[in-house]
Amino acid sequence: MLIDPTMLVPQGPWWLVLGQAVGVYLLVDFISGIIHWSEDRYGSETTPLIGNAIRKNILHHHRPRHITRITLWEAASPTIFISLSIFGLGTLLGFFGWQLLLLMLLGMNVNTVHRWAHSTPRELPWFIRTLHRLRLIQTPKHHAIHHGLPRVTHYCAFTNWLNPVLEKIRFWRGAEWCIAALTGIRPREDDSLPGVGQTPQWIIDLDKEFRVSARERGSAET
Repeated sequence: MLIDPTMLVPQGPWWLVLGQAVGVYLLVDFISGIIHWSEDRYGSETTPLIGNAIRKNILHHHRPRHITRITLWEAASPTIFISLSIFGLGTLLGFFGWQLLLLMLLGMNVNTVHRWAHSTPRELPWFIRTLHRLRLIQTPKHHAIHHGLPRVTHYCAFTNWLNPVLEKIRFWRGAEWCIAALTGIRPREDDSLPGVGQTPQWIIDLDKEFRVSARERGSAET
């Protein structure tokens, strides 16, 4: 298979290039929603291959700010690996080009954008706050809707633009209905919801570990 590097340079009328770039931007948001929804609603910590990802999602719903307490690499690495995989598969299927490269580069930053959506303004540099004000990336206020009750909406985690459309057409409920009708598999209940379940012991243990490490850092600084 030959790869032509000139395919990485946008060609054609500016309006066509811009339209394709916006399409890729929204596609990244949609893919983030598909992945987020599937982790939130199906499988468990013991599911083969994806159990660890589901475990992280369970932790995130119980402790939304945990994503800001871990390193940037820990937060971003899952979407980096997914984006590289999509780029490799797309190249093998003959989709090599600047659009696929843009998809990969934007996709690599989905969890970083997600992390910023859980950060306070004081924790963010001015240019990230500017991106929030311009609504070029998902804002904390918009993402907070997902973490409100009943936590079954607004799965897309990259922009503010697709979630309202998908909720309007009841996309996720429709997908869940189809899966249940075809396979009998129903969505998993979120045990972080009030009255549904208790906080898993491993999350409580993790809280203790972070409190100890925070005290140790404080002692080292004094």
